[in-house]
Amino acid sequence: MAASTSRSEANGLPMKGSGFRLMLSRPVLMIFVAAMASMPLQSVFAQGGGEPSPFVDPDMQPNVRARCHEVRRLTQGQETGTQRMDFSVTGPLALVHFDGTLTYLGLCGTPPEPKVLCITYQTNGMQVGDVVTVSGGYSRPDEDHILLDPCLAFQADEPVQ
Repeated sequence: MAASTSRSEANGLPMKGSGFRLMLSRPVLMIFVAAMASMPLQSVFAQGGGEPSPFVDPDMQPNVRARCHEVRRLTQGQETGTQRMDFSVTGPLALVHFDGTLTYLGLCGTPPEPKVLCITYQTNGMQVGDVVTVSGGYSRPDEDHILLDPCLAFQADEPVQ
């Protein structure tokens, strides 16, 4: 190769003058494309690739959190698949129950909206009427009920951790 265009044997990057251009080998490019193609479509949308969604991959923060009046529309047709998908919603608590082991937080459910039940470990001082955000593993036993398990809950005015 000419002196002005040499290739570094250590990193495979073509060098030209003082700058460089990244040159991906075909196998590396194919692995990258395969990895992108294997990502769940919802996670791409939830991370800014399309319409904002309260659905995300497990333990990720959604772009938006659903409000109770939006839950039915946003979950319409959303299947409970073989892979966990998290869902996040903000609304006033209608139920706070601790059975000695688990805490059950219920929100939404004013007809025609489905009831959302968050199963977690502590009440953290939350009471009926508090506006909270819950986020957890989405399942839909029927059209009028959504179960988030495992689930995290925090006061809606608290910063996201």
